[in-house]
Amino acid sequence: MLRVRHFVFFFILATLVLCPLTGQAEELTLQGRVVDAETGLPLPYVNVLVDDTVRTLTNIEGDFKLQADDEAGLTFSFVGYDRREFKPKKLPKVIKLKPYATLMQEVTVMPMTKEELIGRIIDSLKTDYQEAGKWTRRYFFRALMEENTVSFVAEAFMTAYPVVNVRSAEVTSGLQSYDKSSGKEQMNINSSNIHRLIELAPKTYATTFWKPVVKPLSALPTWEGFYKTKVETIRGEEGKDLYRITFSWRKSLLPMDYKRAHITGTAYVDAETCRLLRFDGAANNCKVRMGILSVPINIDFHLEYDYSGGVASVSNLAIHGSNDFLSYRVLLFALDDVKAERGQLEASEANIISALKAAGYDASEWSKYDIIKRTKQEEERVFGNVP
Repeated sequence: MLRVRHFVFFFILATLVLCPLTGQAEELTLQGRVVDAETGLPLPYVNVLVDDTVRTLTNIEGDFKLQADDEAGLTFSFVGYDRREFKPKKLPKVIKLKPYATLMQEVTVMPMTKEELIGRIIDSLKTDYQEAGKWTRRYFFRALMEENTVSFVAEAFMTAYPVVNVRSAEVTSGLQSYDKSSGKEQMNINSSNIHRLIELAPKTYATTFWKPVVKPLSALPTWEGFYKTKVETIRGEEGKDLYRITFSWRKSLLPMDYKRAHITGTAYVDAETCRLLRFDGAANNCKVRMGILSVPINIDFHLEYDYSGGVASVSNLAIHGSNDFLSYRVLLFALDDVKAERGQLEASEANIISALKAAGYDASEWSKYDIIKRTKQEEERVFGNVP
C-alpha cells in the first residue's frame, strides 16, 4: 500500500513538472508577400519585426520568410505606410499595407519655409556624422550580377561605418557562385567593384567614389542651384505626419551642368524632428568602367535610416543598375543596432571577389539570422558548393 502511495505521489509530481512543457511556444516557419493595399503591387524592403526586433526584409518581389514562435508578435513597417501587427497563427498569405494619405494643400500647415526645412535636414545629418562618424554596424550583403552570358551571386557579412552613408566596409564572411553553364570561370574583374555602390546616399561623407556627384542634401546652395523641389505633407491613420520632398533636376541649367552626374529622388522626413527616414532616388549620368571603356549606366536606389544609436544610421539599402552589357542588384541589411564606439575600419580597394575569397566562409554566421528570402532568380544562381 505504501508503494502504491509513493507511485501515485511521484506520478502527480511528474505531471506537475511536465505539464508546463505542453504550454511552451511552438516555432513556426512563416512566409508570405507584402503588397500595397491600394495598387496591389508587391512592396519590397518592408521591415518584418518579431517582438520589436528587426529580423528580416521583404525581397524585391515583396516576399519574406522567417522563423518565429507562435506566441510572438509580428509587425510589418515601411516608411510612408501604416504599420500592421499579427500573431503568427493568424498571419495571412498576403499582407496589405496602406500608404499615408497626401493632405490637401489648404489643410497643410508648414511651421517653416521649404528652405528652412531642407536646411534643418542637412544640418541634422552633418551633426550626426560629426558626433558619430566612426561608429560601426554589422550588415548582410547580397548581390546578383549578370554580364552578357555570365551570372554571379555573392552573399556576405560585413562591418562598416553606417552614419549618414555606409563606407569602409570590411567583409568578415562570404559566399560566391558563378553560372558555370556560360563556359567562363568568372566575370570581368572590372565589373565586380560593386561594394563601392553601397556608399551611395543623398548626402555622403568620406567616399571618393561619390564625391564628384551632385547630391540634393549636400548643401543649401547646391540644391537651390540645381534642383526644383516640391514638399508635401502625408499622414497615416494614427495621425503621424511625414514630409515628402521631391528633388528633380532643373531643366533650365546650362548644357554642361545638365550633363553632370547627379542624384534625384524623393525624401521622406519626420515632420516633428525633421530627420530623414527614407530616400528613393536615382543616380543619373553615371558611368561604369568595363575593360578600357566607360559605359553609361542607370542606377536606382532605395535607402532607409533608423536612429537606434540616436543618429542617422543606414538600416537598409537596395540598388539596381543596368546598361546594354551589365545588370546588377545589390541589397544591404543591418543585422544589429549601431555600436556607439569608434571603429578602426579601413576602406578596402580590393574588388568584392577578392574580398570574399580572403574572408572565407563561416557557416555559423548564416545560422544566426533569418537571411532575406532569395528570389527564384537568385536561387537558380546560388551556391551548389561552398568555395
